Amino acid sequence: MDSVWAGLAAITSHSEYIWAGLAAITAYTIYGAIWRLYLSPIAHFPGPRMAALTNLYEIYYNNWLGGKYIWKINEMHEQYGPIVRISPSDLHVGDPEFYDILYPSTTSGRRANKPPSLTKFFGLNESLFSTMEHDIHRMRRAALLPFFSPTYVRKLQPIFQDRLDVLLRRMADFKDTDKAVNANCMFAAFSRDIMEMLAFGQCSHRLESPEFDPSERDASLSGAQSFHVMKRVPWLNDVMMALPESLARRISPALGSYMRQKHKTRELVAQLASKSEDEWSGREMPIFRAVMDSSKLPSHEKSVERVAQDAQMLLMAGTLTMASNLEHLIYWMVDNPDVLRKLKEELRSVMPSINDVGKELGDPSKDIGRHDQRFGKGSRVCLGMPHGYGILRLVLAQIWRLWATPDVKLGDEIGVLGLYNTSPHDVQMKGDFFVGAYNKAQGVEFKVRSM
Repeated sequence: MDSVWAGLAAITSHSEYIWAGLAAITAYTIYGAIWRLYLSPIAHFPGPRMAALTNLYEIYYNNWLGGKYIWKINEMHEQYGPIVRISPSDLHVGDPEFYDILYPSTTSGRRANKPPSLTKFFGLNESLFSTMEHDIHRMRRAALLPFFSPTYVRKLQPIFQDRLDVLLRRMADFKDTDKAVNANCMFAAFSRDIMEMLAFGQCSHRLESPEFDPSERDASLSGAQSFHVMKRVPWLNDVMMALPESLARRISPALGSYMRQKHKTRELVAQLASKSEDEWSGREMPIFRAVMDSSKLPSHEKSVERVAQDAQMLLMAGTLTMASNLEHLIYWMVDNPDVLRKLKEELRSVMPSINDVGKELGDPSKDIGRHDQRFGKGSRVCLGMPHGYGILRLVLAQIWRLWATPDVKLGDEIGVLGLYNTSPHDVQMKGDFFVGAYNKAQGVEFKVRSM
């Protein structure tokens, strides 16, 4: 009988613990809700109450509806004004006059720490992009800055031109074949080759492959498009990286390809680390080999693991953003003949003959305008801005000096470029996944023919 009573007492004791635990969770939840709605330092800013209360509001728009929160935020600004609360811990500012306050310059003396919600989703927590602390970011940026200056970009023009010459030859190879060219695949191969040359001193020559070998582009895209999921479960990156590649691919083919790419990048950086400076005599030292010798970084910042994260970020950003910008610029130039006609006339004034193509890069540091913030602003402005503007100008100038369109011709071009199976609806953005997702996932296509 005593054992029966002891058992009942134990059950009662366990029940009390369960009820006590539930009471504690309930109290914590209620306190958290009160804090977020009324006591938080940003509680007085306007916005949907549900957005202030829980991250589930953002998750609904980004994870469930597919990258739609940016449009919802625009609606919030229309309803509530220039500053709105979009999550329990985040505000969004929609006033361009506020740029200098939000994004202080390096000379302002203000510190610009980055919140975890804007860093921990690629599994590259030690990269420059993901660095939260102001001083550490400044140190890492200083080591990379010499390789992203306008002067350095002009010095790299032979590398850019070499790859662009191949791209232009590949375009000419498609002339009169009636075969559609996938612009995103072509430009991703071009930009990936360039990024690999800058990062490692070698490239995979994807431009020369028959279909432009989009495997690395797809792997980078998989990493970028996991943005909304990884933002919520950032530890999943570490789990996937620890798994054998075959198992990671079986669990998630998309994420598995991204993990393979990260492993490969680390191997390439390790190869750079094993080579001496003498092996680069007479040629440009790759960026990430030079970073490992940088006097601006302490020894622990020059580890293969950390430097590989910066390399991975460069490859992803340089490939995806450049390819997307170029393919859509091709579309919009063809679709706006008046603009293209003006451009082609200006190009003819500096390149009177098509034989002059390839001789002019222009000023990669030229500012487009105060409110054009595609590369960010302040002390964390994108390092690659001079590269981006320089390559964009180089590619567009040479393509449009050499190629006409059905509506715009100078008369001495080598052929006609026309859009194929691509409508205005196709190039409209349907979701934000760190990079844009468009209605036509395959991207812009075109065909080329003789004049």
